[in-house]
Amino acid sequence: MRVKRRKDLEELKGRLVYLKRVFLLVCLVLLAKAFHLQVVKGDYYRERAKEISIRQYQVRPPRGRIFDRNGVPLAINKPSFNLYLVPGYLSKGDVPRFLDSCTRYLGLRIEEVREKLSEGRGNPWQPILLKRDLSQRRLALVEEEPWLFPGTMVVAEGKRYYPHGSLACHVLGYVGEVNKDELRHGDYYPGDMVGRAGIEKEYEGLLRGIPGWEQWEVDALGRKRRLVDAAKAIPGNDIYLTLDIRLQQKAHELLKGKSGAIVALDPKTGDVLAMASSPGYDPNSFVEGISPKDWEALSHDPRHPLQNRCIQGLYPAGSVFKIVVALAGLETHKVKPSDKVFCTGCYYFKGRVYHDWKKGGHGEVDLYKAIVESCDVYFYQLGHKLGVDTIHKYGTLLGLGNKTGIDLPGEKGGLLPSTEWKKRALGQIWFPGETLSLAIGQGYLQVTPLQLALMLSRVVNGGLKIRPHLLLKVAEGKKTDPPRREKVKRLPFERWNLAFLKRALEGVVEDPHGTGRAARIPGIKIGGKTGTAQVVALQDEEKDKLPPNWREHAWFVAFAPVDDPKIVVSVLVEHGGHGGSAAAPLAKEIIKTYFQEKGYEGQSVK
Repeated sequence: MRVKRRKDLEELKGRLVYLKRVFLLVCLVLLAKAFHLQVVKGDYYRERAKEISIRQYQVRPPRGRIFDRNGVPLAINKPSFNLYLVPGYLSKGDVPRFLDSCTRYLGLRIEEVREKLSEGRGNPWQPILLKRDLSQRRLALVEEEPWLFPGTMVVAEGKRYYPHGSLACHVLGYVGEVNKDELRHGDYYPGDMVGRAGIEKEYEGLLRGIPGWEQWEVDALGRKRRLVDAAKAIPGNDIYLTLDIRLQQKAHELLKGKSGAIVALDPKTGDVLAMASSPGYDPNSFVEGISPKDWEALSHDPRHPLQNRCIQGLYPAGSVFKIVVALAGLETHKVKPSDKVFCTGCYYFKGRVYHDWKKGGHGEVDLYKAIVESCDVYFYQLGHKLGVDTIHKYGTLLGLGNKTGIDLPGEKGGLLPSTEWKKRALGQIWFPGETLSLAIGQGYLQVTPLQLALMLSRVVNGGLKIRPHLLLKVAEGKKTDPPRREKVKRLPFERWNLAFLKRALEGVVEDPHGTGRAARIPGIKIGGKTGTAQVVALQDEEKDKLPPNWREHAWFVAFAPVDDPKIVVSVLVEHGGHGGSAAAPLAKEIIKTYFQEKGYEGQSVK
C-alpha cells in the first residue's frame, strides 16, 4: 500500500514538473510574441492603430461661379447635405439591414447600392457618395437613427445650381459625376462633379478648384469625434462671360416655340453678347444625375434639344451668302458697283433654267439693287464669272468653312466647297452649274449661325479679323492668368469695297424695296441681309404643299448702327420660310433691346 502511494506521489511530481515546463514554455512563447509585437513590429502596429483611429477625408472645393458681363449669376453653388459611406465600417452582418434602409428610407435602388459597395472593395476606407442633397426629413432620420445606416456620415457641400433654368443652357452646359475612366486616368475622387458640356467643360480647369483634406479621430463605428489636422480646399475661380443676360433673355423669349438660333456679337471685339439655341433643356436636371428615362427622352427628341444650333447646326446660308460673292467680285474687279444686268426672272445656262425668287424678275439691276432686292439672276452671272475657288478664297477669309475657334466644345466647321474639296471628298470634278447654286448660298454650302455672325462682323468692322469668345475675365484676386487675346489683324480688303457693302446692306433694311424692311427701328440705322435657304429643291407651285420639316430655313443677319457698328445679330428660324418675314423681326427686337439698355443717344428707340 505504501509502495503504491509512493508511486502515485512520484507520478504526480513528474506530472507537475511536466506542467511547469509546459507553463514555462508558454510564457517564453508569449514573451517572445510580446517582444516581437512591441519591439520588432512596434512601429508597424502603432501606425496600424493610428490608422484605425485616425481617418483622412477629402474636402471638396466650392466650384467657381459663372456670371454674365454685368455680374448677374448664371451658375452658383447651393448648400447640400450629402450622405457618404465608408465600406470598411460596414460588417457583412450589417449589409442586409443597410440595403433595406437605403431602399426604404432613401429611395435608392438595391442594384445601385450594391454597385457602390463593390466600388469600395479596392479601398474600404475611401468614402463613397451614397446620396446627394438629403431632404430635411431624411437628414433628421440619418442623424437620429444611425443604426439604420452604419458606416455612413453626412457632409455639407456645395451643389451646382443654375438660377435661370434653361436660359443659356447650351452656353453654360452642365456638370455630372465622374465616371470610372476619369477616376482611373484623372485627378478625381469618387463623387466629384465635372463639366460635361459648354463653359462648364471648356473651363473645367479654372472652375474645379483644389481639394483639401481633414484628419479626424473616429470611434469603432466610424463616427467623427475630434478634428486632428486639416488643409483647406482652394475654391475654383469665379469667371465672367461676355454674355448680357438681358439680351440673352430676349433671345430666349423670341425663340420660344420655335427651332432656331440667335447669336449677337460685338463686331469689334468678338464678345458674344447673346447665344440662344431652341429648344433647350434645364441643366439642373443633370446635377443630381438624370434618370435613364429622362436621358432617353432628351437624347432621342427629334427636335434635338441638346444640340447647340449656334455652333453645331449646319444649314445652307441662302441669300446671306451673297455678301461673300459681292465682296469677292469687288475685290477681284470682276464687277463694278455700276455694272448692270437685266433680270427677267430666270437665267439660262448650259441648257438649264435657273429661276429667280421673284417671278417676272427685277428688271435692270446694278450691284446695289441686287443686294437690296436680293436678285438671284445677278448673282448667278457674278458667280459664274468668279468661279468656285475664288468664292472659296473670300469665304474662307470671312470665317466660313472652318471652326471660328470660339471657347466652347463641340463646334462644327461647316463646309465651303471648292474644286479640290469635291475631288478629294467625292472623287468628282466641279461642274460650272454648281457654282451658280453656290452663288446664292445653296448646293454643298453648310454654315452655322455663329459663322454668319462672324462673316458679317468682318465686313462691317473694317476688315478686322476678330475671333468670337465667351470668357470676359477671371474674378479679381484669383491667382491665374487672364484670358489671352489674340492681336487683331486686318484682312486684305479695300476699304471702299467694304464701305459700299455697308451702304448696300443698309438699303436692305432702309430702302423701300429692301427685303429686310421688317427690321427697321425708328432712330437707328440698321443694315442687314435676308436669306431663305431651301431644304429640298422644288418648284414654286409645290412649296405650299411641303410638310413643315421640308420648308425653307429663314435667315437674317444685321448690324447697327450703320455708321459705327456696335452689335451684329444672326438669326435662324428652322423651316420658318422667308427670312424677311420670319427672321428679320427677331433681329429687330434684339437690336432694340440692346440700344434701350445702352441708352442710345440717337433718336428715340421705339
